[in-house]
Amino acid sequence: MKFAFPGSRASRPHGLAGVMPAAPETPRGELLRILGTSFGIAVAVGAMIGVGILRAPSLIARDVPGIWLILGLWLIALVHAALEANVIAELGTAMPRAGGPYVYVHRAFGDVGGLVVGWTMWMQRAASTAALSIAFADFLAILWPPVRLATPAVAVVMQLAMFGLNIAGLREGRAIQQITSLLKALALLGFCIVAFLIVSPVSAASGAQVSQLFGWAGLIAAYQLIVGAYSGWYEPVFFSEECEDGGRSLPRVMAIGLLLTAALYIGINGALLHALGIAGVAHNALPFTTVLAKIGGGIAGAAVAVFAMVSVASCANAGVMSAPRVLLALSRDRLLPAIFQNVNRGGSPSVATVMTATAAIAIALTGSFNLAFGLIATLQSAAFILVILAFFVLRRREPGLARPFLAVGYPWLPALVLAIDAGLLALFLNANWTGGLYAAILWLLCIPFALVARRAQRIAPTGTGS
Repeated sequence: MKFAFPGSRASRPHGLAGVMPAAPETPRGELLRILGTSFGIAVAVGAMIGVGILRAPSLIARDVPGIWLILGLWLIALVHAALEANVIAELGTAMPRAGGPYVYVHRAFGDVGGLVVGWTMWMQRAASTAALSIAFADFLAILWPPVRLATPAVAVVMQLAMFGLNIAGLREGRAIQQITSLLKALALLGFCIVAFLIVSPVSAASGAQVSQLFGWAGLIAAYQLIVGAYSGWYEPVFFSEECEDGGRSLPRVMAIGLLLTAALYIGINGALLHALGIAGVAHNALPFTTVLAKIGGGIAGAAVAVFAMVSVASCANAGVMSAPRVLLALSRDRLLPAIFQNVNRGGSPSVATVMTATAAIAIALTGSFNLAFGLIATLQSAAFILVILAFFVLRRREPGLARPFLAVGYPWLPALVLAIDAGLLALFLNANWTGGLYAAILWLLCIPFALVARRAQRIAPTGTGS
């Protein structure tokens, strides 16, 4: 027998043929089903392409002394992400609910596993929003130097604007995401075309000036940066409940988002290496600025600053939209108070959005997001392993679950990506074992939280149970 807090949604049966039933109408309001393919692609591209692409090529060129090896790593990371998307596409179409990966892991492993993933996903987005708002202020200072004296204040104002527009409603958040994602994709495409057509290629002698010791450590560090650049491809699954087609377009949306972003990433790296060579890219923290200076002289810094501001706004908006839906999903499973299920008339989880805004602003003001990023990266890598394990558990436990999309190459391809992710996590932990220790402590803290929530569920007055 399962019980619910007064006014909260009780755990629901799976419905006919294992289909996850839609949320019943409640006085709190409902999420709006108004999102289409264009939003899904926009939020995937927007979440992936951030300020990291401005700096990652330089760091990678220092560790990997070969143009074709660099481009090959970006292509390998695309295949890696596609293998993960193959698994997520099945889970997302089978369980089109707000909250994305949290929903799948909670269904497979219960409260503790769900909390681990839900906590990770929410904290990662709150910390990311904080860091992106600081980056926005830093780049604004290039255009308007007095901003340097009030960076935290500008970061807070930027966040208030983002959260304010999103709390107004889903339509406002959708518009921001689509416009900013389109602008930065066009800007990167334009950069690639101009760099190849106008800038003369670097001489072979200049390209041979890199002197470095190449080894596995450098290769792993470079690949970790590239994997981070692709992170965010699964962002559309957080909104599958709000899709007009019930989430059936998720496989197509994630595939298009990944292919578009990969084409831009490979094109950008090719353009930079064409214009500067490996040595030139490695020795410039912002190689974009150097290439643009060859084209437009003094406007280079301003152009990079404008692009970066649009880019961070797009990334931040994706997190601002998805994070509250994780809290809403936790509340539906009675792991948070029922108030987090409040959805306003505009289709925004209002209380969950305010809570996310509070956390993100607090992190930005304290500056602790640097530690949070290192910690959350480890947590998120491990959380994704739980998602893939949930895939296998649900395949075995619930063979009758309606699956509009079946993962290609089952069980071999999903098993392959599980082994890859587990191996990479081990390598990442070996490079930063203290981060892994802190991550494990945070995960263990989820256990008493889950026990407290379960005890509260048992003693709460009976609602509509099963």
